[in-house]
Amino acid sequence: MSQATAAAAQRSEFGQKLYEGLEALPSSSRMTNEQLEVIYALAYAHVTQGQYAQALPVFTILATYGPTRKHYIAGLALCLQMCERYEEAISMYSLMATLFPGSPEPALQVAECFLMLGRTDEAHDELERVLRCIAEAGGQYDAWKPRAQVLAGLVGGRRLAA
Repeated sequence: MSQATAAAAQRSEFGQKLYEGLEALPSSSRMTNEQLEVIYALAYAHVTQGQYAQALPVFTILATYGPTRKHYIAGLALCLQMCERYEEAISMYSLMATLFPGSPEPALQVAECFLMLGRTDEAHDELERVLRCIAEAGGQYDAWKPRAQVLAGLVGGRRLAA
């Protein structure tokens, strides 16, 4: 099963309709895959050099013309987070979790943004969901567990799913 097929199988009905609606947007077909990936290489180069402010408008273009490509949405969300635009980053990570469910990574990033905003109750709730997801995944996401536990400790949470 391909990654795209696996994501489609996990999507909620709302998530699938949203995905299909984004795919149907005229902007989704204005640029070829090759053109988008050339632009992505520029954005990626900025990110690897820690130049998030420079990468942000490039990822915005990519997310506009490739709204169902996970790595474009993830790049946009990361740039927003690193530019301290946490509310917008939460929106993009939430979109990513809706379109590509299963991985705890977007929820972990949302929790980090909540922490940066001082919204510790929401961060704690998000981290509980992340740790529950990791525990139920049968080892698939164990690499995320230490980070989630440390963050939970920062918000006064107990060690969940120990």
